[in-house]
Amino acid sequence: MVAIEFTLRVSSMYSIRVPYSYQCARTYPLPPPSTIKGLCANALWMRFGGNPVDHLKNLHQAIIGATSRSEYPIAISACTVRVVPMNALIRQFAFAPAISCLILFNDERNSLASNLADALLSSPIYLGDSESLVTCLKLSKETEIVKINKGAIVKVNTVSPFNLIIPGSLNSVPESKSTVFYMQSDPISPEAELQRYLAPLSHEADTYYPQESYSFEIADECFLVRGEKLAAVFSPEKPNFVQEESKKGRKAKTK
Repeated sequence: MVAIEFTLRVSSMYSIRVPYSYQCARTYPLPPPSTIKGLCANALWMRFGGNPVDHLKNLHQAIIGATSRSEYPIAISACTVRVVPMNALIRQFAFAPAISCLILFNDERNSLASNLADALLSSPIYLGDSESLVTCLKLSKETEIVKINKGAIVKVNTVSPFNLIIPGSLNSVPESKSTVFYMQSDPISPEAELQRYLAPLSHEADTYYPQESYSFEIADECFLVRGEKLAAVFSPEKPNFVQEESKKGRKAKTK
């Protein structure tokens, strides 16, 4: 089992579309797991060629979890029009100087992790929309991976799956509210559902401010991964979700 931690330098405002946004394509302040996987698949395709969809499928099968964090405040724009030849989109945009990501691979895919590390350091990378170039400034495999049992208290500073948190056990540093987002982990399936994630961000006006860390009691067995900057929890099993509505991609609840 291997984990990769890398930092992206953001060169311009980016837009990571929130599904089912109405009238204006609202943006996530931090990339969801599906966006991180897509970014990595694009880097592999740029570096090694082949079919980008196959790269995405291989990554999705190999990755146990992916998460992100910004050490800087994240500014959110009003809805604006970005004019692209033959296309005009009304979107929100976000900006932070840098975003750090952490990916955990399963035991059998160390070679894929090595190829991805090479690709991230040598390929053009896009964050969200296809005009938002980012650069991989730093990458490290020097991480600590620990198996955590149900009921243990963990301290993290990244986006976490809500199903791993025992209700009422959350403590934030500093004492401020974290933000819940409905995000997608599966970047491939048309049946993919939006799941609840907790982000270490407090929201004031048009800016999200990073929290130093937060701790909680684990609801199920998981892996705790610590890197140079990031600490995150990942579930070895995919949560069992039940559709609340028949429409694909709507919010889902756990059993």
